[in-house]
Amino acid sequence: MYLEDIPGFIEFSEVSDKVTEIVLASCDVAEFLGAEKYGLQDINDLRGTKYEDIIPAFISVKTGDSYGMTGKLFRFRLTEEVRSHILEESLVCIFSYNNAVYLENLCLYSKDKVIFSCVSHEFLSLYHMAEIDDSLGDAIYTAIEETMQKMPLYETMKKAVRRANESATKMEKELQILFDLCWYVDEEKGMWVYTPPKYKCDLNLFKEIAKKYLTEETFAPLAAVNSFSELQPLPVAKTVEEALHGKGSYAPQFMLTEYYNTVKYELSILECVIGLEKAKNNN
Repeated sequence: MYLEDIPGFIEFSEVSDKVTEIVLASCDVAEFLGAEKYGLQDINDLRGTKYEDIIPAFISVKTGDSYGMTGKLFRFRLTEEVRSHILEESLVCIFSYNNAVYLENLCLYSKDKVIFSCVSHEFLSLYHMAEIDDSLGDAIYTAIEETMQKMPLYETMKKAVRRANESATKMEKELQILFDLCWYVDEEKGMWVYTPPKYKCDLNLFKEIAKKYLTEETFAPLAAVNSFSELQPLPVAKTVEEALHGKGSYAPQFMLTEYYNTVKYELSILECVIGLEKAKNNN
């Protein structure tokens, strides 16, 4: 099980925190890499940092590698102090202090079995690299659903999915179209840089899809416009020169607007609903 496959893990801190708690509860040892060129080389170097409270949990250190990175591999008992720092900084944490990186590439063990491992610094691909033992799946999905049910829009989005009653393939395509609203707007405005939408879609079709999934309040601004560009009424930078020298006179990419963030939030909950339903059907 990869982290990116866990519904809501990337989008919602409530979910990532809950998953982290469950994974930590199933483990007893944490291993970190002190990278050869810049990381921790001696456990006593943690003294005077905010991580000195994990020194008593120290078990051993050896030279080794983690995902192709060489250095010192430090092992710790999963004491409350160690758990606390991981919970504070997430499963893909990097322990750093005063601009110095000490520990990264967390690997969690239950006895001698690897339960979780990651490459902390690979931001663009870390969700493909980090793995969770499949045996934890049921507990994780149950906890996620309990967490998501506390969100105000969860039941609303659940009803929207059922009301749409589309095949998984069609629903995936329609949600991608809705997520790409920012690119339809920037494309029509002639923004100097944007990501081309995955699918061609005119405004009428977009509205037809959006009405099936979004709440009435969020759909209303869409219903009121006659073009994607009307959602971004301010002028945008259309050349590199304008972007570099516009001095704040141009609107940012539409993806940074409050309205798009509202749309994205609802779509993210929809994806969680779909992901949880898929997990139930696969079990």
